[in-house]
Amino acid sequence: MKGADVIIIGGGILGCAIAYSLSRMKAGRVVLLESRLLAEANTSRAAGLLTQARTLPVLCSLVLETYLAVQQIEETLGESLELRKVGSLHVAVAEQEHEKLKKLAETAAGLDIRTEWLKPENAMGRVPWLKLPYGASVLFTPEDAFADGYLLAQAYAGAAKANGATILQNRAVRGIRVSNGAVKGVQTSEGDLTGSVVIDAAGVWAGLLAWDLGIGMPMAPVRSHYWITAADPLFDRHQPFVILPDARAYTRPEGNRLLFGLRESNGVSVDPRRLPEDLSGFMIGRPEDEQERLIEGFPLLHPFFPDLEKVGIAHYITGLSTYTPDGLFALGPVHGIKGFLAATGCCGAGIAASGGIGRAIAEMAAGLAPSYDLTPFRIDRFGPVDPMSEGFQKRCADARSRKVSG
Repeated sequence: MKGADVIIIGGGILGCAIAYSLSRMKAGRVVLLESRLLAEANTSRAAGLLTQARTLPVLCSLVLETYLAVQQIEETLGESLELRKVGSLHVAVAEQEHEKLKKLAETAAGLDIRTEWLKPENAMGRVPWLKLPYGASVLFTPEDAFADGYLLAQAYAGAAKANGATILQNRAVRGIRVSNGAVKGVQTSEGDLTGSVVIDAAGVWAGLLAWDLGIGMPMAPVRSHYWITAADPLFDRHQPFVILPDARAYTRPEGNRLLFGLRESNGVSVDPRRLPEDLSGFMIGRPEDEQERLIEGFPLLHPFFPDLEKVGIAHYITGLSTYTPDGLFALGPVHGIKGFLAATGCCGAGIAASGGIGRAIAEMAAGLAPSYDLTPFRIDRFGPVDPMSEGFQKRCADARSRKVSG
């Protein structure tokens, strides 16, 4: 195999976004390696909420970059990526959630993200299934959208290829080659590929590649899941998606059905050494977990969605996200190995922040200062960690359980 200037491991949403940004920068020969097919694993199962307003300003900026990337790609490819620009409703009932929502609005205003406060009755008029008590606070972000993660990843990859990047599918990386404290390339299922910059964007497998080099990547695979209701006139594809922190839930329209996610009180992490290359038949947790988690979350969601038990459930979708103990990404240089970068720890926001992450990591790979301050996402911020230990994996699972945003 020939050499490359930059090698990207992983053809999920982040790997494809990085390839796209590198190709736009004309950063030499860029090669993306995917062990199976692009975006067929967890990217294709994501809810895809592109929520612009977030408590950390840099997160907002990363998401805004995704919207810009979508616009650029649509112009490059001459086709629509079918973003569903339905807007979002952030709802607060408990006192502490009111305060968080005020801060969220302030952060959004500082970045010129358009928001407006709605009265509860106006919010319920937009979303007929939603029931809100008197005194609830509702922040509406009219320009929010959600995306199909699979289509977006394919679009990043297609645009990258159009710009000269090489995309190799069914090309598994077996290890990262390092000599004298610097990366030299990778070992693949079809031979070695040389390169002075390697980016680990291998999703739930990212920690295994680093662990082989003695690096404890601060993330673990953690179960995520959502349900899709049966079809009902209550639901409409044009309704806003809804963030319900008081219910530890989020929802979005799925045609004439409703997709809703619930955060379980005890998250389920997975030892990455147990993961097969093909996740399609992999059992995450126990068969009875679906019903138990629905029963657990029902009392919190029911006041907002009293018709849930009448509508019924049609589908249950489960997958894996990579979580860190503080619920923030793990991005940037891997300490101690020159030319080794990582983009992992998506914490359920990989689709939304893909454009910004792609740009920032691409800039680092090209030897440039990133456009965004990635200090909160430093890989070494926890100090030395053992990501293969049960205790650390539980810390990562707990981070998902604490998450209440969309």
